[in-house]
Amino acid sequence: MKQRALNTAWVLALLTLCFTPLANTASAQVVIQHDAGTTAFDATPQRVVALTWSHAEILLTLGVTPIAVATVPGYRKWQSNNPPLPENVIDIGHRGNPSMEAIASLKPDLILGYNFRHLNQYQRLNGIAPTLLYRQYPSANDPSFRYFNQMLRVTRDLGTLLNKSEEAEAAIESMNRILQQSHQQLKKHNLLGEPIVLGKFVGMGMGLRVFADNSLSADIANQIGLKNQWHHPLPGRDFSHIQLPQMLALSDAHFIIFGKDSNETARMQSSSIWPHLNFVKANRFHRVENSWGFGGPVSAGVLAQRITAALTEQPHDR
Repeated sequence: MKQRALNTAWVLALLTLCFTPLANTASAQVVIQHDAGTTAFDATPQRVVALTWSHAEILLTLGVTPIAVATVPGYRKWQSNNPPLPENVIDIGHRGNPSMEAIASLKPDLILGYNFRHLNQYQRLNGIAPTLLYRQYPSANDPSFRYFNQMLRVTRDLGTLLNKSEEAEAAIESMNRILQQSHQQLKKHNLLGEPIVLGKFVGMGMGLRVFADNSLSADIANQIGLKNQWHHPLPGRDFSHIQLPQMLALSDAHFIIFGKDSNETARMQSSSIWPHLNFVKANRFHRVENSWGFGGPVSAGVLAQRITAALTEQPHDR
């Protein structure tokens, strides 16, 4: 009887050893529902390519360095290089038309992109490595789309997929603390409810880009207690472009332009119309450092801090 009991124990132990790996493998699979479909992963990706600066920022925030990013100089200029992009990250070409050969040569196991830029390349990209595409802008089918909510979704999706959920939640919590602090600062200076318009020159002869309510910039302004005053985005975008005469409609709202190195701002200020604008006469024009309006929790926090500082610190740029 004792021998039979020992044999039974050995059999049970062997069965446990045989079935445990299978159970672990099943539980390790992660399924991500993105805006181009659903993708399952049996292992944590290690070699990630980011076709957007937004995804590059979120990866770096989570402590993951992408092996390659599209248009690297643009990340350092327009995104403001925060978090800093390491020098050894490879540039795989233009954001809208990256080099498929360069991407394939890197043997990635995850590619990240945007629907509006990369959906027409999805099959080729997905043939190289599993590819997740996310929306950046609202659509006719979903006009209530908010980039802020999408940014939280992407941060958490990548946290789950890359085994960085704690880092993702920590980044979101840090951002929320900054938003609360900004709100308190504005309250201290009796600025809650003040009207505001946020803009940025992007070149290409487009005039001034101004951000509507569902943009990250305006959303952050509203969340910290201000009231965004631009409500007219272009179809399928969260911003529009205006010329100087249209600024007469901005009334006496606080007007912030992101980016201090733009010659277009200087030309605008030299116009004969400029002194007659209400926000200029009311000393409500502000220029702040370049800030990325399509980023992750880090960029959202920076936007809140710079908007708050612009309104609470003197002197203002006229």
